Amino acid sequence: MATTPTPHQHQREPVHKDPSSSSHAAKKGITAGTPSLTKAETVLCGSTAGVISRFVVAPLDVVKIRLQMQTHRKDLPAILRRKAAAELEHARMQRTGSSASSAERLASAEKVASLTRQANIKYKGMLSGMTVIVREEGIRGLWKGNMAAEYLYLTYGGIQFLVYQQTKAFLARTAQASAQRAVNKHTTAPIRIAHTLSSSSTVQSFISGASAGLVATAFTYPFDLLRTRFAVQRDVKVYTGVVQAFQHIYRHDGIRGFYRGMSPSLIQVIPYMGIMFGSYDTLKKVARWMKKKAGVEDSAVASSSPLISSAPAPVKAAGQILLGLEDLICGGMSGIISKTGVFPFDTVRKRLQIQGSEQQKYQYSSSLSSPTSRGTTGGALPNSVWKSMLHIVRTEGYLALYKGLLPGLLKAAPASAVTFLVFTQAGTLIERIRRPPPSITST
Repeated sequence: MATTPTPHQHQREPVHKDPSSSSHAAKKGITAGTPSLTKAETVLCGSTAGVISRFVVAPLDVVKIRLQMQTHRKDLPAILRRKAAAELEHARMQRTGSSASSAERLASAEKVASLTRQANIKYKGMLSGMTVIVREEGIRGLWKGNMAAEYLYLTYGGIQFLVYQQTKAFLARTAQASAQRAVNKHTTAPIRIAHTLSSSSTVQSFISGASAGLVATAFTYPFDLLRTRFAVQRDVKVYTGVVQAFQHIYRHDGIRGFYRGMSPSLIQVIPYMGIMFGSYDTLKKVARWMKKKAGVEDSAVASSSPLISSAPAPVKAAGQILLGLEDLICGGMSGIISKTGVFPFDTVRKRLQIQGSEQQKYQYSSSLSSPTSRGTTGGALPNSVWKSMLHIVRTEGYLALYKGLLPGLLKAAPASAVTFLVFTQAGTLIERIRRPPPSITST
């Protein structure tokens, strides 16, 4: 944790980390990496970041979920080729009507119609999905299920950042306490290697992020399930509000109904949040290295992220703007990296979440434009995550696991970017309200 320099130190001396400050801050309940944020303030900043980021990316999330729920036959490309060939043949018959009997022309038309029904995909992509939703449901359809999602992100964001900060503080104290034992000449090589890894800021960020995602998901999963079900319902309104939805699920499916698809959620969130926070930590280091190479004074644009040990926030407005841009870029890139790695689990999770006593209503009213064809995944999936994944691959192909990846990435990038930006800026604002920075306008 960085010590707070006086105005003279800020001009003449580099900022040094005080090894004893971490334990001192921990005793006062202050989170590691940010000298002035208490646990309550960390929750407040995290919840604010979650709510704002959710509102920004809600339309992309709705389209992503609709694409993930849309099943189709594995042989769809072959069907499309046969459909194109049949249309050409039918057009030829129409031009040369005398050479084909009326029965042949009728059979050709029926063949084209049949193949058209089999190949009919309602949502063909991100832009197509948005267009269809706005045309059929209005602009508000892009924010369908947003109230349940806001409850989710409000609680998820607060819990996530609190657990992250506390876990990283614990790991930092543990690594510091074991430092002397690790360098002892009698210490075995595996222990020294383990200490080297545990003392790495990136490794600590990965473990802390994974722990934060695990705890936050376990606490907020029912809201995640409601978000998915609200997003996919269209014609038949199974749920009219959050309270009514809770009552409906409990009455029809019991307590277990609130946790359908939780296994793939936990399997997904551990590497997802670990990679996100770990890559964010690494990207921030790269950004600092690039600034150093570019000759940018660290005191002018010192990192003020409450997620890492840092110097006080810069006084200059230009420095604060650069930090905001840095958080946006690093946060967005970390979201893309983590989302791509775990997306198949997200698809399985969404499929499992709509199963239950009302599954057929979802299939009819959400993304399927025609009755489920034989050979699709319209039936119930196995409860096992891996069996469900194999079932989707067998019936729809490997690419089905990545349905909705583009809107998923377009959602993940701004979501993580806005989350990190809002959290760091909110933390900086709280710090300045409590302890205004020295009025330094030069250097």
